[in-house]
Amino acid sequence: MVEGSQPPALALITLAAEDWYETVDFYQDLLGLPLIESDETRSRARLQAGPGLVLEVISGGYGSEEPKTPRENPVSLCLRVPDLPRRTFELEHRGVWLLGEPTNGLLSLLDPEGNRIYLYDTDELPHIPDGWETSA
Repeated sequence: MVEGSQPPALALITLAAEDWYETVDFYQDLLGLPLIESDETRSRARLQAGPGLVLEVISGGYGSEEPKTPRENPVSLCLRVPDLPRRTFELEHRGVWLLGEPTNGLLSLLDPEGNRIYLYDTDELPHIPDGWETSA
């Protein structure tokens, strides 16, 4: 890196979905990510995932009814929420597949495609537990 220059910043994460509509609805309606833009004819949607970070959902992915392994999806999303107990209650009652109860301020759940997502409400960025690829 050139001295005095800023390092690159992550700005866009693209998630390929088999069921594009259901996946966009999940991230927008259930997780509350604001929709920035959507092009249904091209099956592309962009959602605000945080300051300066966009989650783009595109068609053409592989969905799974079981949690995907790191080999099937090597990236998992970790989103900070303001009130994890309240959010856990809401998601559970709306039928979201939760992978157990929150532990150490971290909740693991699945999106409709079988991708693992973590929600947390602590001041510090959590550590993803070891062995997440084999536990459900």
